[in-house]
Formats: sequence, structure tokens, C-alpha cells
Amino acid sequence: MERRGKAVVADLIEEIEHFGCKIHKDEPLLRHTSFQIGGPADYFVEIPHKNALLKFLKLFENEKIFVLGGGTNVLFADEGFRGVVIKLTGEFEKFDFCQTKLFCGAGASLPAVLRECANRNLMGLECCAGIPGTVGGAVMGNAGNSTTGILEKVLSIEVVNNFTLKTVDNFEISRNYRQNSLKEIVTAVSFLLTPCEKNVNFAQILRDNQAKRKLTQPAGLPNAGCIFKNPSNPSNPSKTGQSGAILESAGRLIDQAGLKGTKIGGARISEVHANFIVNENNAKAADVLALIAMIKREVKGKFGIDLHEEIKIAD
Repeated sequence: MERRGKAVVADLIEEIEHFGCKIHKDEPLLRHTSFQIGGPADYFVEIPHKNALLKFLKLFENEKIFVLGGGTNVLFADEGFRGVVIKLTGEFEKFDFCQTKLFCGAGASLPAVLRECANRNLMGLECCAGIPGTVGGAVMGNAGNSTTGILEKVLSIEVVNNFTLKTVDNFEISRNYRQNSLKEIVTAVSFLLTPCEKNVNFAQILRDNQAKRKLTQPAGLPNAGCIFKNPSNPSNPSKTGQSGAILESAGRLIDQAGLKGTKIGGARISEVHANFIVNENNAKAADVLALIAMIKREVKGKFGIDLHEEIKIAD
């Protein structure tokens, strides 16, 4: 991949630094993703507050930008990212409660939020137990389990629209399995939670959900979670997705295609859960992409079903 010049961007970078942003040049992206894969970004910028974000977006309107959350569901190219990767830090990482309402910055740690929900015996987000990453990333991907997504408990979402902050109410957001209709940058999210009944131990519910994920998903090797969304399959009425669409298990399809354990380079299709690809031995993005292409081809050939990526492939 050809590297473009950086002279013009360098001037803009110096200006945004005055707003408290931390600038990293040629930052290896493997340091910032759970896959531990990815070459350098031209610039990696940590943005600590909303004023800095708005200023940044105005200055870099014509530049290629990628917003990185927790880095738990993204694959960067081996050549890196020709542009600016931004991460929301500082005030974006904070969250607070007001009775049963929860207010989160987009960069807040989802596991940390769930721990505090357990401390306060507030239910609603247990579908995200065991899911890493940030609240903003979880909302963008409607993270959850096979029956419930995080958007179900959202009151409103604050986004950047045309260089200004805008609040989008829950009813304005169309949602589907593992996606929503938002295209803007999420800066904050508010939720409405439910107090636990006296006989309900929310902390135990979280522990049980986390334990279930650990038993059914690979641990100990870098990965980016499920590679593919579960596809709709009207011929199989056994599972229903968050939108009411009937779903087939992508992992089961990959397993039945005989692909579990298949390896290309340093990447392998997990033998624990076939919808996971693990970085077994210094895998390259090219190794993962080759496995993805093979899986899609084999599943389509054997079952006539198209698989679509759940992870983001940054280019």
C-alpha cells in the first residue's frame, strides 16, 4: 500500500495538540487491538474532551479518519492505516448514575460499567456480560447475546453531526441484529436500568453469563470476537434474533463445513468456537483475511448461505 505524504497533516496535528490531544506518529496498531494485528497508523490521536473532538473534526474534515473504541472487533491491515486513527479518552471514559439512569461517555469501559451496575443492583445490561470494549463501540454494534442487544436499554445517544453535538432518542434509532442506523460518531450514551428484585442476585447473573462465554469461546489467544454475524435462515425456526428475524448459527455452519481448526499462516479457526479466528503465532492480517474468504466460499458452496463480517475491517 502506497504511503501518502504527511506534510499537510503535520501542520494540523500541531494545532490540535494545543487542545490537550496526545499525538503518536507511525503508531503500531497491533498495540491497540485485541487481535494484536496491524501495521502503523500515520497518526494516532487521543482526544480527551468534546471541544477537542469538534475542533479536530473541523480541521481534519478532508482527511481519512478511523474512530477506534476498545479495539476488540477490528482488523487493521498489515500495512497499517493511511490516515488518522482517533481514540476518545479523558472525559469520554467517565460514567455516572442518577438513580436508575446511567450516563456514559463513549469511551467508558463496558466491563467497568457492568461491575458498577452489579454493585448498585441495577439490571438491564447483563446481555453484555463478558463482552470487552467500550460503551460507544457496544452501541454501534448493538452488542449483546442471541436474544437481546444493548440498544434495548438506551434512552438517548449523543453524536457529532455536522460538527455539532446532537442527541438522538431511542425511538429514532432503527436497530437490527448486531447493527443500528447510526452513522455519526457516538460521544455519550444514556441508559434506563431496572432495580433488581430482592430475590435476584445481579452480580451472580453476571458471573454466570461470563462463565458461559468462557466455556463456549476461546481464551488465552488474541482474537476479535465473532468474525461473522449469524445469518438469517427462514428454513430453521430454532433461533430468533433481536429484530425478530430467524437466525442460523455462523459458528455451526463453519463447523459443519469442516473448517474448525483450519490454519493459514499464524491464524487459525478456533477449535472451541468456529466463528472465532485466533492469532496463534504472530498472525498477519493477510492470514485472517484469507481464512475469512475461505469460510465465506465454503459455507456458500455447502449451504447456499452468505456470511457477512461482524468485525470491522479497516482499510
